[in-house]
Amino acid sequence: MAEREKIPNKQRRALAREERRRAEAEAVQRKQTRNWRTGLVSFVVVGGIAAVVFQAFAGGPASIEDAILLSSTEVEAAREAAGCEVLAERAPLPDRSHFENSTQVDPETVYTDTRPTHSGPHTVGVHPITPAATRQIDEVSSTHNLEHGTVIAWWDPERTDSATAGQIGTWASTLNANGFRRDASGVGIITSPYEDPGIDSGKAIALRAWGTAMDCDTWDETVANAFVLDHFGTHGIGPERTIAPFPEGVLAYEDRDVADTSEENAPIDGLTPEEGMEELSPEEREGVVTDDDGADGS
Repeated sequence: MAEREKIPNKQRRALAREERRRAEAEAVQRKQTRNWRTGLVSFVVVGGIAAVVFQAFAGGPASIEDAILLSSTEVEAAREAAGCEVLAERAPLPDRSHFENSTQVDPETVYTDTRPTHSGPHTVGVHPITPAATRQIDEVSSTHNLEHGTVIAWWDPERTDSATAGQIGTWASTLNANGFRRDASGVGIITSPYEDPGIDSGKAIALRAWGTAMDCDTWDETVANAFVLDHFGTHGIGPERTIAPFPEGVLAYEDRDVADTSEENAPIDGLTPEEGMEELSPEEREGVVTDDDGADGS
């Protein structure tokens, strides 16, 4: 065996120093890499939290990129599971007269079908669009919003916990941000607690569109989406629904179409569409179907 070449001490120490420097350099590099990765993760986490916080304070709900698709079978099953009952189906009260905003009106005397009401007399002014009210809004003024095509989801505060109330408000805010809200016309999705006098049916949720009422034992977003799809704006029968065209690309059935009612004559004052139109002047007839600025005095 060949004798190993001896390395002088001076050279050996130099090589050892070089090896130490290399090891130290690698250790520093590894530490910097770990710090960089930790910093990146922290940045992403903090950035995500900041985005959520900003969204919460800015009230910026999610954007719906693709239409929410519903199936008729899914909706029927959801309604049954939520204990839903249709109390009125496109059958408005016979009177839709207007009060001055300052007039004191007793809802008990003017809303004779069900409470909260789905139609009837109301103030000249509309209620501001409140997608997540925490206190009960005014029923008389918000009935005017229904006339314009708005949908209202009322909830019983004694039968709805705070988490569910928050979900209801988020649902409404999201739809409003994706084309359902038109503040100038009092059009949108409104939600509110309903404590006084309480939901007539004794159920927890009351969904309302002009002339249509459905109450449910529990909140279900599929049920609510279907109600909006079937009755909001130009999918409903509100006499002034043409100021609320149904937004495209947000809600749709995957197995059927929902008719646009813009050119249909809405039931007026408890009469059939044909009877109601015969009771109106030519100017009023035009306002019912095509007026965009409330020319019928509303």
